[in-house]
Amino acid sequence: MNDVRWFAPNRFCTLVVPALRARGISIALDGDAPARVAVAMDAQVAAAAYAYAVRHHALLIHYIWDLPPWRLGEGRPDWVWCLWGHFLRVPRIGRRYPERAGYYSRLRYVATRAREVWVPTAHTAASVAERLAIACRHVPFCFDSDRFTPAPAGGSRGLLTVSRLARHKNHAAVIRAAARFTPKLPVRIIGVGGERDGLERLARELDVPCSIESNLTDAAMVDAYRRAEVVVCPSRFEGFGLTPMEAIACATPVVVSDIPPHRELLGEAPYYFTLDDDAALVAAIAAARAGPKPSSDVLSQVTIPAAAERFATGLRPYLS
Repeated sequence: MNDVRWFAPNRFCTLVVPALRARGISIALDGDAPARVAVAMDAQVAAAAYAYAVRHHALLIHYIWDLPPWRLGEGRPDWVWCLWGHFLRVPRIGRRYPERAGYYSRLRYVATRAREVWVPTAHTAASVAERLAIACRHVPFCFDSDRFTPAPAGGSRGLLTVSRLARHKNHAAVIRAAARFTPKLPVRIIGVGGERDGLERLARELDVPCSIESNLTDAAMVDAYRRAEVVVCPSRFEGFGLTPMEAIACATPVVVSDIPPHRELLGEAPYYFTLDDDAALVAAIAAARAGPKPSSDVLSQVTIPAAAERFATGLRPYLS
């Protein structure tokens, strides 16, 4: 029997697995062999992890990254049951979650039946407690500290932003800010999503040099951070916030929105700006361009080894 069956929707959610295995914890990433504990590292895999835990009488740990407030609104979950490994949902009439009702209703069902719910930030813990009435364990994850590292000093130019092309990621603010410099700063956006056409249109209207790319290789992504003059992270909402961590690890100056997860995880390493204040964003970018490179010391608690130690501590009582 394995110690852990680890459910993850992508490679990022498995970053700590090799370090946990090095500590003697046996972890399966696929298959249906029994294990003592099932870990669901994202809501995308929560249903499969719960069904597995029921089938094998395993304990379940459910990791919740965030609960976007605009998706839950003032609504309530649909009615959900799990019968013989299959989820059944009856849509609620009135006061439903405004977006992805089935997804978040299943998340709530699984979370309320997990042995523990783990979260990456105090902000997520507060929202889970408020919306789901569940006490959480604060277990911050990590960025890929093996991959994102500084490079020898070289020429750098322009602004970089990396994240999904979604409205709450606030990419448009970066384009507006770039237009207020003389000469206008080039903007490079890496991500996919429905906001692409609008962002390209805004860049044309403001005559800002702007490229939008996706599907970069691992090496090309690291190179993008190292080549940027300033990385800007203008998001209105984050559960964890990887982009500024990756930029700081590459010794690239960072400007971030003044939201709780950024303050909690990044300390004073970035330059902060107030949301919906374009003048403040322009000033922060100017300060970042003129200032020193950030110190990576702030990242010591979000490296792979640090996160693996937290996960090992959390799992240990269930594996003895």
